[in-house]
Amino acid sequence: MIIFGAKPKYKTISSGEFFCPSCQKTRRYERKGGKNYFSLYFIPVFPMGDLDEFIECQTCGRSYHPDVLKQKLSKPAPDVARLLNMVRTRLENGYPVEYMVRDLTDDGLDRDIALNVVEMAIGSERKICPKCDLTYASSILACADCDQTLRVK
Repeated sequence: MIIFGAKPKYKTISSGEFFCPSCQKTRRYERKGGKNYFSLYFIPVFPMGDLDEFIECQTCGRSYHPDVLKQKLSKPAPDVARLLNMVRTRLENGYPVEYMVRDLTDDGLDRDIALNVVEMAIGSERKICPKCDLTYASSILACADCDQTLRVK
């Protein structure tokens, strides 16, 4: 009895990062291409034709058409009301203003906008730590980092 058939073989052409539609995050990918081989007793003997290229997510393992690499990830516009409430809550619970501005700029806001968000949340009055110079909302009594009593700025 002779056992024969076709068997695909794939190889990685390139790799990088892309926005995976399944994971909904930026992930590593491999661009793969392949050939169909005639196989005899499960051993590939000679190529029979090329297979289409595809992109494979290295996290979830799903495959996509190469056009998925052309999609640009658009960052959703921040929910200003939610952002303002979150900033106000954290600052009124003793989070330093400098740390909040850092966090907001890390999230993609311009520094001037981050400073305006902080001012809209707690106003312009601040208290300052005499030891480490961190600033806080006017309702905070002690520094979160060094536990010093704050003074009015």
